Amino acid sequence: MRSRTAITVALVLLAASALPILSQTAPASSGTAEQEPNLRLEVRRIPVDVVVLDKQGNPVKGLTAADFEVKEGGEVQAIKSFDVTDGSAASYTPPKLPTLPANTFVNIPDTPERGPLYILYFDMTNTTPDEQMSSHKELLGFVENAQPDTRMMLILNTDRIHILQGFTTDHDLIEQAILGKGPGPHVPQVFTSGNNYGRWDARAALGNLNWIAEYMSGIPGRKNLIWLSSEFPIPVSPSLVGSNAMASGGAPANPSAGGGGPQMLDLSGLLADAMKTTYANMMKSQIALYPVDLGGSTGNLVKFDQMDMIAQSTGGRAYYSNNHISELIDKAVVHGESYYTLTYAPQKDFDGDARHIQVKLVGNHPDLQVTYRTLYYAVADDDKALDTLHKKDVIQERFLKAKAEDTLYANMEHGAPMVHDLLFSAHLTTVGKLHMASDAEMAALQDSPAFFRTRKPNSKPLRPPPAVHLQKYSIEYAVIDPELRRIESVPGTAPTIEFAVSAFTNEGATLNCVLNQGSPAGAGAAADANGKKQGPVFRAEQELEVPENATYIRVAVRDMTTNRTGTLEATLPLKPEKQMAQKN
Repeated sequence: MRSRTAITVALVLLAASALPILSQTAPASSGTAEQEPNLRLEVRRIPVDVVVLDKQGNPVKGLTAADFEVKEGGEVQAIKSFDVTDGSAASYTPPKLPTLPANTFVNIPDTPERGPLYILYFDMTNTTPDEQMSSHKELLGFVENAQPDTRMMLILNTDRIHILQGFTTDHDLIEQAILGKGPGPHVPQVFTSGNNYGRWDARAALGNLNWIAEYMSGIPGRKNLIWLSSEFPIPVSPSLVGSNAMASGGAPANPSAGGGGPQMLDLSGLLADAMKTTYANMMKSQIALYPVDLGGSTGNLVKFDQMDMIAQSTGGRAYYSNNHISELIDKAVVHGESYYTLTYAPQKDFDGDARHIQVKLVGNHPDLQVTYRTLYYAVADDDKALDTLHKKDVIQERFLKAKAEDTLYANMEHGAPMVHDLLFSAHLTTVGKLHMASDAEMAALQDSPAFFRTRKPNSKPLRPPPAVHLQKYSIEYAVIDPELRRIESVPGTAPTIEFAVSAFTNEGATLNCVLNQGSPAGAGAAADANGKKQGPVFRAEQELEVPENATYIRVAVRDMTTNRTGTLEATLPLKPEKQMAQKN
């Protein structure tokens, strides 16, 4: 038995009603089938990421807040904060690690990290089958040659949204998801049911982007969303592409029918709430859209203009007219890797109206290109439209409210970026054998997203869901932090450390989660079984009952005094190792 008593953990299981908020649910198809600060609207701060390039397309470095002028609605705004992200340099360089024992994980990446977060969003629903198949190879080619330090995740839209691979610098994992060799869903060679799942449907497209924005809320910094598709049916102004009410089967009206050409449709009234909510959430989550046309060299100016408007309104850039899709994706990555982040506080009330932003460089700079978010909707956090958006999705409503109150929930999402403000290791072990869950154990699970069922008001309590096989896991932590030891060494003071663990299905639905808190058992450094001082290391142990279909386990450690957090995610099953005996 290894020694483990540097932390006394108070095992406080979360109330059953609180369990499901550690997961985000994917939207239903509308078809027939010192970290960067997290900016929130309560303080009326508007983040604006500004990309400045010279005429050769290289990032312009060395600018300060005094070099920028920001206006909203024509009125000059005072810059409240200013930050610089240089994507050409590593933002985090990991220390070299020794070979770790089996099933021991650390929240330290294998390679350095640099630049913003990148979301590869493959929208197969809005892509023709022929272009799906050709783009599959191009996407794989981009990933194989991508800069190894970039943090990327892969999201797929078919019958619904799927997270194929969470944020990682290990691009082999992205390749495995594309090729169908990973633990989760994969990219199919072709998806032919787009017409049944929201193709050309502006409301569905907005809903998917809003889901991504909500998923990213609470995660600090810029996210470049590279939207890979043949069509981009979201309006930012009068648009040529509408919802599936325009024609039978969800296709836009035939431009040649009637001899009059395509009809201009202003969808802003029909989709007002969806537009406002989506663009407001993308602004709050600092998401810039990079539409990449999978149609190759074919296309039309109307679509290209629409792509340009979408990109400009969110601070990204559109790419099209090239058969080499991998080159377009690479250009999108390079464009948004270096930027300046400004914030300002508008004086007008947040009444849901559209706000237009103008950013310019002070002085005469005709050779420089400035890209930034030009539009956002001033939707207040208590806007009633936000309540109606998730009226029928109890889990999502709980989850988003929890994220707004506590950063831990964003960090505990399946696929979220690894956090290493607080360093730790976690050793995972199975405890005992697989066993059939009791009624009490199933009752404890029934509020988690994988088992959640709604019931009508005043109806009888639901019976526990059918029993499933459970496996108990033990997580042994070693928290490596000199600051915690310094606080603990002061007489009369003791840091409080929080431990969280969640298990997910291969689709990212939460199966179970536990939250524990603990404080040091006593002053001074901990000692091992031989009496040797271990230095600034705290140890703790946690257990979790997990249904047998679990694919991922994510753990977090947080210093409650400073809110410094560390997270990592492990894939099941564990490697063969001597199994721990069942504890009494």
